[in-house]
Amino acid sequence: MFEDLNAFTWILTLLSTAALILEILALLSVIHALQHVRSSQATVAWTVGLITFPLLTLPLYWLLSRNRFAGYREAIREIGVEHSRSVQSVQDELHTTTYARTTRQQTALDRLADTLDTPISDTEEAQLLLDGQQFFKTAFDEISLARRYVYASFYILRDDQLGRQFANALIAKANQGLQVRVVFDEVGSLRLSDNYLQELREAGVDIRPFHTQQGWTNRFQINFRNHRKLIVIDGHTALVGGLNIGNEYLGTAANLPSWRDTGILFRGKAARKIQAVFAGDYYWAARKDLSEADWTSFPDGLPQKTPAKDHPTPSPREQFKQTSESFETHRMAICATGPADMRPRASMMFAEIANSAHERLWICTPYLVPDESTLVALHGARARGVDVRLLIPDRADHWAVYLAGIHYARLLAEAHIRVHRYTAGFMHQKCILVDNSLALIGSTNLDQRSLHLNFELMVATEDPHIIGEVSAMIQNDLNLSVEDHPTRWWLTNIGTAFARLFSPIL
Repeated sequence: MFEDLNAFTWILTLLSTAALILEILALLSVIHALQHVRSSQATVAWTVGLITFPLLTLPLYWLLSRNRFAGYREAIREIGVEHSRSVQSVQDELHTTTYARTTRQQTALDRLADTLDTPISDTEEAQLLLDGQQFFKTAFDEISLARRYVYASFYILRDDQLGRQFANALIAKANQGLQVRVVFDEVGSLRLSDNYLQELREAGVDIRPFHTQQGWTNRFQINFRNHRKLIVIDGHTALVGGLNIGNEYLGTAANLPSWRDTGILFRGKAARKIQAVFAGDYYWAARKDLSEADWTSFPDGLPQKTPAKDHPTPSPREQFKQTSESFETHRMAICATGPADMRPRASMMFAEIANSAHERLWICTPYLVPDESTLVALHGARARGVDVRLLIPDRADHWAVYLAGIHYARLLAEAHIRVHRYTAGFMHQKCILVDNSLALIGSTNLDQRSLHLNFELMVATEDPHIIGEVSAMIQNDLNLSVEDHPTRWWLTNIGTAFARLFSPIL
């Protein structure tokens, strides 16, 4: 009997001690949250959870609450010790002087570039890729014309029909002796088979996961993602958009709706800036330099058109001159953002374009979970009489984010901001149109993850032809949509409650 009593006392003491330690750790985590969590709303959410449910919330806090990506800048500096010219070229391509005016700020692109400390460059040719069929046909055509190297980065790689076609295109170039490098996000590509990777590596393709958890100090960086989608050909051609490598992005996946997505191809100096984006991510993933990349001049090797029978084949530089003379030069800025930034540059991007709008601001995004600063900027634009519209999907692929979006759709509707739901499939494109002066295309969603936790990429262009095409494209998508009236949804209250609790960490 006494032995049973002693055992019970020992167990009770052990549980009490464990509970005390848990409460102390939770209290220390609350203090950490007060100092480091990115917003007051998120701080309150974590604090309530840590105090009331410490056993559940404590591990989630240390896994999900971090909003600064450690080590990325240090990795670039590390590479710079041995490859200073290369790293300096990347810095020059992507950054201007912080907190300094480098343009006349006469256009929306000027102001956006200065806000993000990103340089403006010229592009000699740009082509809007309206859907997955156009994007991947163009991508494979461009890869087949590569002469020196191919770089690619995608959030999702799938070992399906499109994934096999992508792999075969890369293997063909590697067999020709070209340098082929690929970075993918290991969380987005969680189901990617080892056989797929092994086949590419055996063929000479340098394919690597982005690997956010490098080093002992970064073990808890599992909540960050490399969400960029890009292809670079020989430093002179780039493709950017919202599409990943998977059958659904062609609209051919079984049991999935048709997929609505968009990309852009461009050539010229602006493509080298996409090369710089890839280089920074590759430095982090591989701790190696891109030894073959050309940073000093516009590289030779532009794809040649078939010459007339009576004319000799022009040299690569003559080909570039002929190609560039047939197009007007238009200005472009690359908006590469991520959790390694010292400032919330993705939120600043949305705020700046909202503040620049005079007549219209149309935003296409599959996920609608904006942060407070973006909401204020959208309200401010609408208060000035700007036609602010958001185009979002009518169906969900992530229920948590979808339900949270119901809450924000209602908030926006109350401010007379029109929200349209696309009904002809799943709307996944990330496009922004500001008046008739600026168009942005890329990977950034209007949600907390893209704004604060993901490495993202948007291309901003003043090209009037592209702007006209984007305007017509979005108008056509609006014609395939219904205007949202959230009060008719019985899920509105559920969405509101869900958003209030979890939107800061979605």
